[in-house]
Amino acid sequence: MTSTALRRWIIIAASLVLPLAAVAQQSQFEFDLKRVDDALRNNPTHALRQSLESCLNQRNHAVALYRMGMHDRAQRALKYCFVSLYLPENVEAPKPISTEELRERSDKEYKKALALKPDIANGLEIYRMCAACHEPEGWGRKTGSVPQIAGQHRNVVIHQLTDFRAGNRESAVMAPYADPEALGGAQAVADVAGYISTLEMTVDVGHGDGKNLALGEKLYKENCADCHGDSGEGDNEGLAPRLQAQHYKYLLRQFEAIRSGKRLNANKRMAKQITGFTDEEVEAVLDYTSRLEPPEMLQAAEGWRNPDFARPSP
Repeated sequence: MTSTALRRWIIIAASLVLPLAAVAQQSQFEFDLKRVDDALRNNPTHALRQSLESCLNQRNHAVALYRMGMHDRAQRALKYCFVSLYLPENVEAPKPISTEELRERSDKEYKKALALKPDIANGLEIYRMCAACHEPEGWGRKTGSVPQIAGQHRNVVIHQLTDFRAGNRESAVMAPYADPEALGGAQAVADVAGYISTLEMTVDVGHGDGKNLALGEKLYKENCADCHGDSGEGDNEGLAPRLQAQHYKYLLRQFEAIRSGKRLNANKRMAKQITGFTDEEVEAVLDYTSRLEPPEMLQAAEGWRNPDFARPSP
């Protein structure tokens, strides 16, 4: 394995193997794991490749132990990397950061990125990394694991990215890609958000069973339309996401994360408003929401594929 391949593998491993919490919730193990991953990516002590590969194997073993609840054994297994990579031990995890501080961090970068003129060409180059999950067209997946982000309001995309980067919204998959080391600074955030906002949307998205759409429409008009718009168009200035043509199963995931308090950057008014929804009501309103369509001018033509990812003819 080459050094470049090893660094790429570490970024993927960090995003898939253990869902790291934000700084505010990090355990000592998660903090130590991040230090090891940083060392594997950057190799500050110039360790031999064999040492890096051995550490990588031990690192993954430690993560498996941690996920099984064997925290002491996991910490001891991770210690191998500190020895083999000559890293200082017994560095304590930082003290918890309050939610207010996380929001302040995000707001500061959000305002900075918002004021910058997006370079759409550079945004495309950055988006090539995002396309691995979000697809070249930005249409996400019907499984709900990845949202449709094509056509999403630029301000909303910037705000969500700065929240991920500040730790004000958690995602094991997004964290390593949104990180400044991988993505870049505020200008990169402005650029990629600008590019995403130009992508045509698909209306071929996942839906529910369609059995309770009348109830869903009633609930949407009573609870959602004030912020997200009568047709789910959202609000760029008000930072209300566009919900039109969003995958049903993704909406379900986010609804539950907001209602349970796991989504740190959730709108407090919305979180309070949906607390009493029954499972039937949740499924009904989100099934209805997933069927809301954007205006034709935002929709991709049938058979459209992103030309920026087209392969040149031989």
